[in-house]
Amino acid sequence: MTTYSFSCTTIVVGKKASATGQIMFGRNSDTNPASRAKHLKLYKPTSQTAGFIALPYYNTEDQDGMLQVATNEFGVAISATETITSNAQALAADPYITTGVQEFNVTKPVMEQAATAKEAVKLIGARIAKEGAAEGFGIVLADKNEAWYLETASGTRWVAVRVPDDAYFVSANQGRIQEVGLDENGKFADGYMGSSDLISFAKQHGFYKEYNGRFDFRLTYQRINNIQTGGMDNDVNYNYLRIATLQNKFSSTSTENFKNGEFPTFLKPAHKLTLSDVEAGLSDYYQNTGNDPYTNPQASANYRPISVFRSSNSHVTVVRDNADQKIANVEYIALGMPNLSIYLPFYYGINEVPHAYQIGNGNADDSSAFWQFRKLQALVFTDFAHNEPIVRKRFKMLNDLILADQATMESKYKTSGNDQLIQDFVNRSTELAIQEAKKLTLELENKYKIAHPDEKVEFNNSYYDQLTLDIYNKYRFPGF
Repeated sequence: MTTYSFSCTTIVVGKKASATGQIMFGRNSDTNPASRAKHLKLYKPTSQTAGFIALPYYNTEDQDGMLQVATNEFGVAISATETITSNAQALAADPYITTGVQEFNVTKPVMEQAATAKEAVKLIGARIAKEGAAEGFGIVLADKNEAWYLETASGTRWVAVRVPDDAYFVSANQGRIQEVGLDENGKFADGYMGSSDLISFAKQHGFYKEYNGRFDFRLTYQRINNIQTGGMDNDVNYNYLRIATLQNKFSSTSTENFKNGEFPTFLKPAHKLTLSDVEAGLSDYYQNTGNDPYTNPQASANYRPISVFRSSNSHVTVVRDNADQKIANVEYIALGMPNLSIYLPFYYGINEVPHAYQIGNGNADDSSAFWQFRKLQALVFTDFAHNEPIVRKRFKMLNDLILADQATMESKYKTSGNDQLIQDFVNRSTELAIQEAKKLTLELENKYKIAHPDEKVEFNNSYYDQLTLDIYNKYRFPGF
């Protein structure tokens, strides 16, 4: 059987691999179905817990669940989670625990307590050891000093690695941690953490594996073959080209042999990476290649791209070395499909989430931020090759204006310390983006009417509900 997963693509950039000297990490949050709206929510601090800002789904917000992108008052930031799966041998020896830690419940306890990225890793690891993991996942955790990537190994085991300052990391729905550093006593070396019996447990149960004479975590614990056939077809079609494409973008590596699935965990970029580099990576859909599924019908079933219609959001978090946590970390959030959206900056220092980002559900509407972007994205697919460049050009122009306004706001804030400057900027930028999405939607509706004079299309919310469903069904990209 073929499955359709809630999968994602993750990028982490070390501070010395970053053009600004700041850690960056981003992820496309892909979901089922494409009509599942996202909200932004502020969690106020209490006497017992830290405050934070997070991005749940509309139907998980009341349970404080699926808080997939978050940053707290201590400057600790998280992206949760990348869908991965342990292999059959590891799960036979240590199966998932249905009541354990999962994407739904992992974020809130960490954001409420962690004062550093390393502490955040230890908090999650302790929970996995005590409660078990309900599913396989990878999580990014970062502060101004360091970024970590944690992966589940099995039901109650895990490992984490510090991303080297001068390197970057990419992941696409498979375990990506390979070498695990050990000291002369067999203990985790600096920059590594995990279950104390990670290696001995695998040896005891007969699934321990090495690569070039050294313990390999990925080979030992993670699923890297299609479990139905024993082959690698689904991973080739679904995962590998995403990793190869990003490593080619950032390090000019070859994509010719991507089907063997052998990618380094960390690479140094050919040039120091910028915010726009990471956003462009997350917005990639194999454009200008024969594998572009949106303009080349013959390619539509070949390889799953990085940017897909069922992305509920994409984000890039910039973790900055700033004493004032109200503006230290910036979450650049694009709702919906990233190449047809705009990355807008949000700060922990806002006092209230813009109203349009507090509303929206599973049905199209005229008011929520999510649906203004999703309706436009759905309409683009009626003539993707011609509509997509129009949308990208207009959002690029607006993005440049917003970034200039952002720099001005931050300069004034640093002088005055006036919180209202942050709030006014976020309100202003989100309103400009929503209005631009609405203008573009109207323009493309009129363009469609001119191109199809015999069709009597009523562009109401019911139409967009159906169009969203149709496009979602067409571009599901079987695999994983």
